[in-house]
Amino acid sequence: MYSKVILSIAILAIFISSCQQTKEPTPPMVDGDITDFQQLGVEPIELMQGSNLYLYQNDHFVWLGFDYPEESFGTMDLKLITPTLSDTLNMHISAQIGEWYLSEGSPRPDNPESDLWWNHQGWYANEVWPNGTDRSSENPQPKFKNAKAREIQISKERFGRGKWMMQAEIRAIRTGSGFTGTSFPKNGWYELTVF
Repeated sequence: MYSKVILSIAILAIFISSCQQTKEPTPPMVDGDITDFQQLGVEPIELMQGSNLYLYQNDHFVWLGFDYPEESFGTMDLKLITPTLSDTLNMHISAQIGEWYLSEGSPRPDNPESDLWWNHQGWYANEVWPNGTDRSSENPQPKFKNAKAREIQISKERFGRGKWMMQAEIRAIRTGSGFTGTSFPKNGWYELTVF
């Protein structure tokens, strides 16, 4: 009887102890909803009016996300230099995703039908979603639907730790007079220390 009481107390103590441990915050999900970054308390970096950039990392991944005004597409080319890359890598995110090195002669897709799309390794982003076909004219055209934000998750296992240099070209941001783009940073490269 006495040993059962001791065992019950020990199990209760372990349970209480495990409940009191600090949990790691839930990282962002690449779903086109930037509120994950906001809930984590990530400070926004203004890209332009109506568009903010968010950066977050944990032990395994780096996340980058940006929001934009309604009716924007927010396509992006993210250039990345890291300790494990032999050259500057371009990560392209639009209605298709792909990566290629920027050195001359490196293979890259030259049309929408290329087999070189969807070759991303160690990263993923929410692309501009296909959403049926517009059949209102004699030449049907693909329709697209977009999320409220563009997000990308990048693996530290592939890209390493230490100093990462980034440069982003962001396009198709809706303004009152049409579409525009912006870059981050405005000049040069953004240095991110990846732990």
